Amino acid sequence: MRTRSLGALAVTSAVLVLAAACGGGAADGQLGGSAGGTAGAEGQVYGQIAALPADQQRAKAVQLATQEGTLSLYTSMTQDVADAVTKKFTDQFGIPISVFRGNSETVLQRVAQEGQAHRLGADVVETNFREMAVMDQTGLLAGYTGAALNRVKDTGKFPHWTATRFNLFLPAWNTNLIKPGEEPRSWEDLADPRYRGKITVEVSDSDWYENLTKWWLEHGRTQAQVDQLWAAIVANAKAAKGHTTMMELLGAGQTPMDAMNYSYITERAKNDGAPVSYRLADGTNPTPAFARPNGVGMLSGARHPAAAWLFYDWMLTEGQQVLVDLHLTPSTDVPGDTSLKGLTLAPFDVKTLTGDSSAWDSRYPAQLRGVAQVTR
Repeated sequence: MRTRSLGALAVTSAVLVLAAACGGGAADGQLGGSAGGTAGAEGQVYGQIAALPADQQRAKAVQLATQEGTLSLYTSMTQDVADAVTKKFTDQFGIPISVFRGNSETVLQRVAQEGQAHRLGADVVETNFREMAVMDQTGLLAGYTGAALNRVKDTGKFPHWTATRFNLFLPAWNTNLIKPGEEPRSWEDLADPRYRGKITVEVSDSDWYENLTKWWLEHGRTQAQVDQLWAAIVANAKAAKGHTTMMELLGAGQTPMDAMNYSYITERAKNDGAPVSYRLADGTNPTPAFARPNGVGMLSGARHPAAAWLFYDWMLTEGQQVLVDLHLTPSTDVPGDTSLKGLTLAPFDVKTLTGDSSAWDSRYPAQLRGVAQVTR
């Protein structure tokens, strides 16, 4: 779900730029910053770690982090994921974690407000790609050069943050209501009149709308044909707010199909006994799956910089197995991970959606104008 309106994102970005300019974070390319705008103690810690060969940085971070106290994590992870991640980290290193959890919009707003006041409360952040990009572009994130970067797929590497996991965009259906052989096998299938009244779309999925539109245009469709496909999909659809709500409705049999949901939400509902799937009977899905990155970044003004570095590094190593155990798609190759098996990945357009996405943010709601809301 896209949790941020364009206007709110622009305002928050402006606040972060002001905070960085006034010393709330490091300038682009720096490893650390302080409220005075020069490298402080946190910058020196990041520098000590970065000065070592990559394969020696973890040991130094552990040595320093165990002397720092409680790590502060701001995240949009769901509660169960945050609980599992923080417990495993604390069990391994003995470092307690204080968690502020909210949607990605709330996380970014809090970092912006604290940065403007020169009182950053977060040491490390893990949230959606768009909010991570804003913090990166406004200079509030410190650089990471650890050996774990070599494990990460190229699509998950960014200047001052790194993907920890991917949310896969795919249709999902209730297996009692959509029988074998009736499932969609392409995004174009969602426009088929046989699905009239059976599809649910999420009201703020402009990133899905943008990626799918560009995918069709890049694969031979004309703009007129793309417009016709969207018109037909919308004609088949009702709308709901929130992917978790959509899955609850789908699992209860109140809706037959989600035009797009995150594969991990579908997989977890299935494992909890709901009659839902995003794979065909043979375990595959030929529909191109857009893999949207969520990532981790350490604050340049962190009060516990070694612990922030260690958490960042751990999320790309041992923490990846924790994510796999929770049916999430990791950003590295993890033994036993089957989240991509039988799927066809399509590139996710991070560049456009972290730039000026105003056209897409307005066009998607316009597409849904007049679409009835799903009621429980």
